[in-house]
Amino acid sequence: MTPGCQIDYLIQTRFNTLFAVEIKFSQAELKPDIVHEMKDKLSRLVLPRRFSCWPILIHVNGVHENIEEAGYFTKIINFGDFLANEDPLKIKHNL
Repeated sequence: MTPGCQIDYLIQTRFNTLFAVEIKFSQAELKPDIVHEMKDKLSRLVLPRRFSCWPILIHVNGVHENIEEAGYFTKIINFGDFLANEDPLKIKHNL
């Protein structure tokens, strides 16, 4: 039997893209081992032909600088920015 994995949120687009979202609500800064954990999870995922998978990290209380420097996550989102009414995705709104 093949071991499974838990992916917090998986988004599939019509362009054969999967976004695997890891959500971490921690009281402390996230440690660099989160990169290895996510790589391990995604290695267990069997992708359909012609699909790509992009890892996303959502956190609350910061991440260790090595996580950002690793360049593994497509996007690192600080959920605290949502609560502070900032634009966490840094999207320019033309209203």
